[in-house]
Amino acid sequence: MNRFFLLLLIAAAFTACKNEAPAGNQARIVFDAGSLHFIASSLNPKLETMSAVYGNDSALQSLAKGDHQPAAGAVLKLVTWRYHDNPQYFGGRINGELLSVETIQAGSWQLDFGALQRPASPSERISYIMSYQPVQIP
Repeated sequence: MNRFFLLLLIAAAFTACKNEAPAGNQARIVFDAGSLHFIASSLNPKLETMSAVYGNDSALQSLAKGDHQPAAGAVLKLVTWRYHDNPQYFGGRINGELLSVETIQAGSWQLDFGALQRPASPSERISYIMSYQPVQIP
């Protein structure tokens, strides 16, 4: 009789588990920075977005100097996600839907993925991305 209850308890435990589909039927797209390094990040509470800048060594040096134009050979990517509450930690935020990926290379700007929430000219986008300050890691 005890084995029957144990088997019933194990069967109930396995049938209670389920995988939930993402909210709103949205698949989560993961950005792969490839050989680029993380440089800086920002958070926009009004738009509920978070962004990260990735770049190569030349891009890092340009941003560290405060240059308004990227150095020769610099490659920068600004990746923007919509954020949402972290269901596992109270008060935490995590990235969710990938909104856009912008690239600056050889002094030109290009939108690789998505759409901008606030349309702007390429020169304004380059200026904005070049205004990021690299994160200082101790």
